[in-house]
Amino acid sequence: MCGLVGVVSNSLNFQTNKVFKQLLYMDALRGPHSTGVATDNKDNEVSVYKRALTSSDFLQLDAANNLINSISGSFLMGHNRYATQGSINDDNAHPFTYGNVTLCHNGTLTDQTTLPDHEDFEVDSENIAWAMGLAKEPKEVISKLHGAFALTWYNDHELKFYIVRNSERPMWYAIDKDKSNYYYASERFMLEAALTRNSIKYDIKEVKVGELLTFDMSKTKIELTISTVKLAPKKVIARPSYQSWNVKGYKTANPLSSYNLKIGDEIEFYTHGLPDVVSSKTLGTLLGVSTCKVPMTIKCYAQPNDSIAGYYTGIVQSVINDKGKDILIIKEPWLAEIIEGDVNNVGRPEIVDKILSKDAALASTINQRAFR
Repeated sequence: MCGLVGVVSNSLNFQTNKVFKQLLYMDALRGPHSTGVATDNKDNEVSVYKRALTSSDFLQLDAANNLINSISGSFLMGHNRYATQGSINDDNAHPFTYGNVTLCHNGTLTDQTTLPDHEDFEVDSENIAWAMGLAKEPKEVISKLHGAFALTWYNDHELKFYIVRNSERPMWYAIDKDKSNYYYASERFMLEAALTRNSIKYDIKEVKVGELLTFDMSKTKIELTISTVKLAPKKVIARPSYQSWNVKGYKTANPLSSYNLKIGDEIEFYTHGLPDVVSSKTLGTLLGVSTCKVPMTIKCYAQPNDSIAGYYTGIVQSVINDKGKDILIIKEPWLAEIIEGDVNNVGRPEIVDKILSKDAALASTINQRAFR
């Protein structure tokens, strides 16, 4: 899970840049490992600055502030990374620039082989940027993306800024009623908190799944057009069979190093959740499939039976072997993302509402405390 925030405007100013800083600060909730920003200038030259730091530390740097405080450009693009593929370092932070394209990605691809030169890229997001830089049309790349994604990018040749997502990652945008500035963020509450705090009147909308937002900045006033794009067919992840587990059959497995993993690594995985339809204190075993590094089956012991379907992040503990199949054992899993319309959460309203109410409480706390 990562976070995307930004501003698209014909006239960046002190207020738009202040809102951007606050969005970038809040976005650390979605990605504490790295922070990056990009902007252009009056000559349409794009500058990028990124560091393997959380946004609160990033915003203390003179280089970051000098870039963000510039008001000669037409956009500010921000990204907060939660590392799922590739090491945590400055190079692997977003945005990535290839050719005329500067791009940020929230999500994890489950099949990178559909992209050109995929074997040359450790980070799937960088591979997307490379592919987008080669493509004649964005739709050529979007239709090949398997897995979770929300994308923001700028094409300095076209003078256009783009936003798109699929069902597995969120995205919202707001329109400033007074000055026709556009603000976007991965979560609605971040926009509401930052814009309300700065006394900006706005209309807010959700980016719909499969819609491509195109901001044409070659005009005197930004023109926003919305078109439909073809998404890659979703690959069904088979649910692991509970009957297949045989505790007595466990044996010492290959070392974690053979999978380029080590104890303490954080890894993302998808799970259908546990089957209870009401909250329960009973503990069960959560089964899933990893979405990064290696496509392994995941197993988490002693999890609450009100665990719902979605993307989780957990800490690598060990690898075991059951009937010749290696299984990755994860501890301390936490819910990173609820997939919109996930059929595995149908009929579980009490549990889903409980999870969402916790998120709402957290958002309220941030709104009250983040910028005192």
